[in-house]
Amino acid sequence: MKKKPISTGRVVVVSFLVDVLDIVTNLIVALLTGSAVVFAEMAQGMADSIGSFLLVIGYRRSRRPRDQAHPLGYAREVFFWALLSSMIMLFLGSGLSLLRGFQQLTRAQPLDRPLLALAVMVLSVVTNGYALSQSVRKLRPEGSSLLVAFRRSSRQLVKTALLRDMLGTLSAVVGLVALGFYLVAGSLLFDAVGAMLIGVLMCAFAVLLIAEARSYIAGQAVPEHVRRQILAAALSIDGVEAINELAAVVAGSEEIDVELDLDLVDRLTTPQVEAVLDAVEAEIGRRVPSVRTVRVDLNPARPSRLDRDATTG
Repeated sequence: MKKKPISTGRVVVVSFLVDVLDIVTNLIVALLTGSAVVFAEMAQGMADSIGSFLLVIGYRRSRRPRDQAHPLGYAREVFFWALLSSMIMLFLGSGLSLLRGFQQLTRAQPLDRPLLALAVMVLSVVTNGYALSQSVRKLRPEGSSLLVAFRRSSRQLVKTALLRDMLGTLSAVVGLVALGFYLVAGSLLFDAVGAMLIGVLMCAFAVLLIAEARSYIAGQAVPEHVRRQILAAALSIDGVEAINELAAVVAGSEEIDVELDLDLVDRLTTPQVEAVLDAVEAEIGRRVPSVRTVRVDLNPARPSRLDRDATTG
């Protein structure tokens, strides 16, 4: 039986609830045990929950209708909020984890109830792993590669939630292993190093998310397979002779803006030209539903053209 599709809202909400659970449980256990690893996992959950909240704000603001001040809409605003959430992870989550790990390294404090700390790490692995599975199901179609789906997708919120859930799961696993070594060897060095490793992981993921947000803000092109779909859609319309230029960029969480420079066949009347352009826009929207706007220029052909061969391969 085919599984019911998971909504973007469910992915974000599940990720947020897992973060809240991590904050509450890990904060209580960190105070009871004095574990730097548990504190670092709490810091990760706190940075993640604040970041998820900012992403929800960005998503809602990006859905506002166009107005005189923003005639192309607010869709790109989601990338600004994604950048802010990544900065929170870098400076708050990573900074607190590295600081607590360094304190445990230089002024080690014995752990109380280490088995309780180990148990809460097991809980974090389970809850973050569940949230990660929801993000994977949303991003990856049946039977496809997760890496390929991640590269092809323009769903900024889902990709960000996936990376955050992956970070939460990896951090919990690192904490679990560190506490396991502590119980076996009895050295507080493992608690300190585990917390610092979680901080380093957060720093690496934050830099990755910041780089991605920067690329989208600058106007990142759509994946190549989407570009080929747009080309094929435009060239399938009778009356379109060639495409001189195509610019298709990610314009929001799940939105694409397209600009086309077309050559039409000769001797078309004005009503026929209008009909062709309407058909081009409709066909592109049918094949690529995330396309928000299509702007078309009709200019003389240029030396290098995107002809029908560009849609193959």
